[in-house]
Amino acid sequence: DFDAAGFLEAAKRNFVTLQAAWDRGDVATLRSMMTDEMLSEIKTQLQEREAQSGGVLNQTDVVMIEAQLLGIEDLGHAYMASVEFSGMIREEASAGPSPFREVWNMTKPKSNSSGWLVAGLQALQ
Repeated sequence: DFDAAGFLEAAKRNFVTLQAAWDRGDVATLRSMMTDEMLSEIKTQLQEREAQSGGVLNQTDVVMIEAQLLGIEDLGHAYMASVEFSGMIREEASAGPSPFREVWNMTKPKSNSSGWLVAGLQALQ
């Protein structure tokens, strides 16, 4: 009784929301959408980006996005869904869009104490 189509539509919206939060360095939004472990990794990456860029914010446009559900696992206390995202993003206003592929692992406790949270991601392209 899992609504895969609805889940994937929400996942695509969350991808765009998380990308915008990453660009802004919006830790509060990132915290609401990620596990504590994932947030810790992202905060480290944000600090590194800040040091390298001198505080200049990113601006990423998600030009096109597709999502494919790779599978759902029962972890006992939670469910984990793996989703492959692909599409085109533009990271510089003067540049053309570039293709991307990423797999995101998202978890949701069976207790329903939270919704789906990003627990890991891997860039494939």
